[in-house]
Amino acid sequence: MADEIKNEEQTNIDEGKETNPTDESLSTEEQSKESVGNQRIPYERFKAKVDEANALKEKLAEIEREQEEAKRKELEETEQYKELYEQAIKEKEQARQEALAIRKQALLTQAGYDNEQSKLLVKLVEGDDEESIAESIKQIQSTVPVKDNFGDPSAFNGAKAKPKTVDAEELGRSAVSRVLHKIRL
Repeated sequence: MADEIKNEEQTNIDEGKETNPTDESLSTEEQSKESVGNQRIPYERFKAKVDEANALKEKLAEIEREQEEAKRKELEETEQYKELYEQAIKEKEQARQEALAIRKQALLTQAGYDNEQSKLLVKLVEGDDEESIAESIKQIQSTVPVKDNFGDPSAFNGAKAKPKTVDAEELGRSAVSRVLHKIRL
């Protein structure tokens, strides 16, 4: 076997071919690797990965639901109704809090705040009923301005001053004074 390798090396050398890559070929390989690293991912590959991730998320959610259902059935079988009742109350309270947060965010959006601002300002809105939420939003509006879509002018850029109104008599006097001034010189 070693004889075969030696024979191949000798035939390559005899033919003028080198078995070792040159510096030039190495640099082109490095460039091609770099260009592959800088290229964008094809849409099909990206879509496949996103679909795969979504499928895994759905599967995880399904497994979690099955575990919760199994736990609930186990509690029912062992007649631990108190724990079931407490669990249902926790779920109800959590759903109520989520609904309240969504309502607050919707009211902030109606007040003129964009989605990003409303997500941040939801934490500042206080109250559980419509009146207290509306009052809290009014207070927020007085302190936090609504994001507008135009540039803010500079602070010292005031309105232009209006010129003084000049009547015809004043225009005549200024014209005569200019002409007389030239004649006297």
